[in-house]
Amino acid sequence: MTADEHARQLEANPEHLGLKAEQEKLMSERRAYLSASASPILSDLASVGILVDDVWKVRTEKKENAEAIPIFLNHLQRPYPSIIRAGMAQRLAVPAARKIGWNVLVDEYRKTDISDDHVKQSIAAALAGASDDSVLHELIALAKDKAQGDSRILLLRGIRRSKQQEARQAIEELVNDPDLAKEIESW
Repeated sequence: MTADEHARQLEANPEHLGLKAEQEKLMSERRAYLSASASPILSDLASVGILVDDVWKVRTEKKENAEAIPIFLNHLQRPYPSIIRAGMAQRLAVPAARKIGWNVLVDEYRKTDISDDHVKQSIAAALAGASDDSVLHELIALAKDKAQGDSRILLLRGIRRSKQQEARQAIEELVNDPDLAKEIESW
């Protein structure tokens, strides 16, 4: 049987068509839910001239979108579905986020449960991307905090980027951490 024949056979099967319709209905409901959930942040973005239908479409490294950073920092502290929070967090992996909201990122990282893995990792990526030597000590402390789970691997990017002796010493210590050893050894 060819793939085309199989596809025609499935399209003639009422059970398959019912399952397909149910999946499409669920996907449509999910899109509507996420769209409604994101409306407060999208409205705030629109108020500063950033017209998007999804937080994932905002590029904060672009100068014209810099006004989005305080909006994302504000909304990251609110309850949103994980996919929206992760999108906001990833938009904050820029130096400007450190300048105006480092403490917010650290607080949200600490508060986010490791079971919310996508958000936890997204905030870790934001911390690494926003960090510089002025916050190196705190980034190292977070990387050493085993309670933060394996998202700490992403924090290593910020530590590795530093040329400070403190960063090199931290990496030498962290290579003994079972959650981080494989990543560090791969360097």
